Amino acid sequence: MSAQHGLRVGFIGAGWPDRVQIAAFRLGGLTPQAIASARRERAERVAATHNIPLVFDDWQALVESEEVDIVSICTPPHLHAEIAVAALAAGKHVICEKPTALNVQEAERMLAAAQAAPEQLAIIDHQLRFHPQRMQMRQLIREGYVGGVLQARFDRLGGERLDPAQPWTWWSDAERGGGMLGALGSHLIDLARWMIGRIESVTAQLQIGHLFRTDPESGAQRAVTADDHADLLLRFANGATGHITVSGLTPGGYGMSILVVGTDGALMLDNQDQLFGMKGVYPGGNWEPIRTRQAPPPAEGLPNQGPFTIGAFYLAQTLALSLPMGETMLNDAASFYDGLVVQRVLDAARRGHAQKAWETL
Repeated sequence: MSAQHGLRVGFIGAGWPDRVQIAAFRLGGLTPQAIASARRERAERVAATHNIPLVFDDWQALVESEEVDIVSICTPPHLHAEIAVAALAAGKHVICEKPTALNVQEAERMLAAAQAAPEQLAIIDHQLRFHPQRMQMRQLIREGYVGGVLQARFDRLGGERLDPAQPWTWWSDAERGGGMLGALGSHLIDLARWMIGRIESVTAQLQIGHLFRTDPESGAQRAVTADDHADLLLRFANGATGHITVSGLTPGGYGMSILVVGTDGALMLDNQDQLFGMKGVYPGGNWEPIRTRQAPPPAEGLPNQGPFTIGAFYLAQTLALSLPMGETMLNDAASFYDGLVVQRVLDAARRGHAQKAWETL
């Protein structure tokens, strides 16, 4: 790492870095240094927009570059394992987008590579763990605010996949890791584990909205093989039950929310990221606002105030403070082991859907 430049990040993939990650990471204290995309013109456009000095034709060249300290993998999921293993072998820290991989076997390869490189950071970008209200909600649960957890509900509702004009992309393709369950369900599964505890068993219902979409390159209709809506039922090892809904088929959409109900109280995070509590006044109690312990970041410069963007800012801030001190095991970050466990739940959910059965983990 160059002392002069701080931690230099190389981004592989142009979409998510352009929309959120580059700006949030820079504000958090990291240095956006390089970008690679399968389409060089996209990488050059994003580099020009965000003042990034280096553009690469392929990810291998970025991974090998001596001017990159951290590799941020923002490609479709079918490429995650190969890139992560290569980046760790090249001595780089790695932040990998979710879902971890295409399947458990790939996630296991990634974990083995991370374990073989203990001096390097290897995390999945579950940045919602760094979002202040979610961190506070977890802390309140651990402090006993709700008592014993009875049930927990995690929702992400949107309407984007209802639009028949949405083009066919890798998002529509199960073989490349597309679908709502992997893209957003993985975040909620990770939050459920992180807040409530170990998931013991799962079943799921998956649904596709429009069965065909137009490929913008060929103009042809192509079959959609990845889910647009997923409902998961969970059983936790501590006896709690869980429900996750992740939808692209909800008209109007209502964003993300969390409800945790326990023997002594309840907590709710609404779709505006406002935290509410109900304590010891069952059954007819009122929701009382809970003040955030940590102030949200300044609005200036962040592309939006959404939870993923704010989480990315705080994750970057943590990395900028921790990595120069040699800390590669971050308490709140999702390790490649966490990524493997979430991948096991994703794979089990898909089996549960196919077999109309509960899957034990």
